[in-house]
Amino acid sequence: MNTRNLFAYVLSALVLIITIMALLGIWDVIDWNYLQRYFGKTIQSLIIIIISAVVIYLIQSLLFKKDSVNSYNEEKPKL
Repeated sequence: MNTRNLFAYVLSALVLIITIMALLGIWDVIDWNYLQRYFGKTIQSLIIIIISAVVIYLIQSLLFKKDSVNSYNEEKPKL
C-alpha cells in the first residue's frame, strides 16, 4: 500500500465519521448542543489534516521524483 492510498483511506474515514455525526445530529439521535460544541473543532481538525496531507504529499513527490523520460523531448534519429 502506497502513501497516496493510505491518505485516501484516512481522509475518507474522517469524512464518513463527520457525515454520520452530522446526520445523527440532524435527526436528534445525538443532542444538537453537544454536536455543535464539537463540530467546529472537528471541521478545523479535518482541515488541518487535509493541509498536512497535501504538504507531506508535495514533499514526497519532490524528494522521490522519478526520472521519467519524456519521449516527446527526445531527438529522433535521422534516417
